[in-house]
Amino acid sequence: MSKIRKVSIMITVLIICFISFVIGEVIRISKPTHGEQIEQYENPQQALFVIDIQEDYTGTTAQPPFPYKDSKKLIETVNRIIKAASRKNIIVVYIRQELDDFRGRMLSNLLAGGTAIKGNPGTEIDKRISLMSNHIFPKPKSDGFSSPKLDGFLIEHQVNELFLVGLDADGCLHTTAQGALNRGYTVNVITDVIALQAEEKWEQLLKQYQEEGIMLMSSQEFSIDSL
Repeated sequence: MSKIRKVSIMITVLIICFISFVIGEVIRISKPTHGEQIEQYENPQQALFVIDIQEDYTGTTAQPPFPYKDSKKLIETVNRIIKAASRKNIIVVYIRQELDDFRGRMLSNLLAGGTAIKGNPGTEIDKRISLMSNHIFPKPKSDGFSSPKLDGFLIEHQVNELFLVGLDADGCLHTTAQGALNRGYTVNVITDVIALQAEEKWEQLLKQYQEEGIMLMSSQEFSIDSL
């Protein structure tokens, strides 16, 4: 075997190994988590999850392919939902992506333009979002429940039902919904207050939500119910 052929084979093997590593990391980060089933609380509460509306995705530090389309309109609607939740004494929880290990940072640099890396200003919640509480949970993976303290917080407050808004409808928001279902929460997605880059997937994705047991509602329905 010639030296050139040996080098070619070695390079091919390295490329295959690298691709396998990247695929494995994508699966690791995007897989929904599992946790203990929640109890039947005597005084059950509700929580609104505002997911990943951060400067890197909708705000001043966003780089192509971000910010999300119609981010301004999305944020205005999210703020109305936050106010409606507060009127009803629904706990408002803010979840943001913050990649804090080497593998997560490398994957972000490779596939997402270096977004949501811990220590960068782009990980902060978009400054236009109304902060009605200090219940802010950074997460190292797609599922919001990968945040180490979120489970304990929800259990402490006897939450059994969640309302989800934010992004991405085919990514972190969906994975968080699946993580919540795995724990026994009732999960509602407010469909006109979520963002999706792959807009051609809307119909298929909403059907998948329903098949998984995720409830769908509009911002108008939520606001009326919260009066």
